[in-house]
Amino acid sequence: MFALSHFKTLRNTCKVFQRYVVTAAALKDKDVTPKNKSNKFPEKLLNKKSKNPSHFYLANDAGSKMVFDEISAHLKKLNKKPQVFYEINPGTLSLTKLLLDDKDLFQKLVLIENHEDFIGIAEEYHSLYPDRVKVYHRDFVNIWKLLYQDKMDNGSRVSDLLIDLPKQPYEQEPSVAIFSAVGSYNFFKHIINSLVFQTSFLSYGRCDLYFVIPPPIYIHLTCNRDIGYLLYRATTMLFQIFFEYKFLKKIPREYFLPNPTLVNLSKEKKLAKIKSINSEYLYLVHMVPRKNLHELCAQEDLQALWYFVKQNCVSRKNRVIPTMEKFVPNCGPRLIMCSESAKLDFTYAEEKKASLPQYSIASFTISNKNHFPYMNIFTQFGDMNPSQMLSLFSEFRSWPEYAVSPFLASLENCLLKLEVAEEQDINEDDDPQEESSQEIIESSEERK
Repeated sequence: MFALSHFKTLRNTCKVFQRYVVTAAALKDKDVTPKNKSNKFPEKLLNKKSKNPSHFYLANDAGSKMVFDEISAHLKKLNKKPQVFYEINPGTLSLTKLLLDDKDLFQKLVLIENHEDFIGIAEEYHSLYPDRVKVYHRDFVNIWKLLYQDKMDNGSRVSDLLIDLPKQPYEQEPSVAIFSAVGSYNFFKHIINSLVFQTSFLSYGRCDLYFVIPPPIYIHLTCNRDIGYLLYRATTMLFQIFFEYKFLKKIPREYFLPNPTLVNLSKEKKLAKIKSINSEYLYLVHMVPRKNLHELCAQEDLQALWYFVKQNCVSRKNRVIPTMEKFVPNCGPRLIMCSESAKLDFTYAEEKKASLPQYSIASFTISNKNHFPYMNIFTQFGDMNPSQMLSLFSEFRSWPEYAVSPFLASLENCLLKLEVAEEQDINEDDDPQEESSQEIIESSEERK
């Protein structure tokens, strides 16, 4: 028995080592420098390697063409012509040229560049198309930091950056499209908070968001409870309640800078399987806030919903009925009697047969009348899907005891703390500055 176990361990170790060697050799042989354009990239960016970069740059024409084809086809399929198209960190402008060549795709192009070495190239396009192209030197991916700075010194960095963004009613169809290749987990927490607290660019109305993101972040946002609570957390529920989303295409990782560092999966503990999924690709996805969000949850209740989900998903062991009875004593029988359910459909019918990334699920409709079936004293918050969590909050909100419950006092205390520590999730022990989504999820689970 010992010999067999020892053999299996040795075999698994050899497999991991073989995969590491093959990945290292493949990355070593690949030339990610854009063909005939290496002089346009600063040497420090070409030589830089990063494990979890927050900013990505398209490194060649092939990648730009893949991104352009998917975005233009998707917008035309939706029969949309944005008034303004935001391209974040355009770099050497390989995608920008394709966007400008299609005169029917949008009316105005706004380039927001973080890297100082690319500002000069972008300004040249502004000179060529003064009425059609505008350029800003700002870090859009970390726009939440700009918001905090504005709050501290009463500045106007964000409003100046978004001066070209038209304001419109929330329910109106999006008139703005935004593209960015981003690996920052905090950026996606920010777009959720932007809807909740009506700050940043989503306070101007709904936008069509096109992002190229690492697979672990997309899996974290779009997984379901079957994957386990290591990945299925409060941010997952909130994202799926607030946004419709669609997977568009896998883009080779080698088409982007900075280059990835080699990762030895044998040293990974809990997330080796997740990190190994399509690690040679990034995902191009489309996201848009739900049009009927304020019908599902009134705008004035979004902060309470946000806090309700985050507070109750801190630990996988939180049970629904004992927790709710702390807010409203003896409410257990009422929750058990809530048996109303709703049929949830695919947001996009074509995704019924689509080949989706492993562990991610298609976008579904959401209902606030879709209660967890067979609720009992042992039901945990992690057992519920986003629609059932929203329904639980809506039921709680409808009770007369809600207005005098300790929950509202706890919410007010949370909001006061947020005024001191803007954009930090006070119920999650993560560092909003540098950690990747993988590290955040893993560290938060290990602290339980």
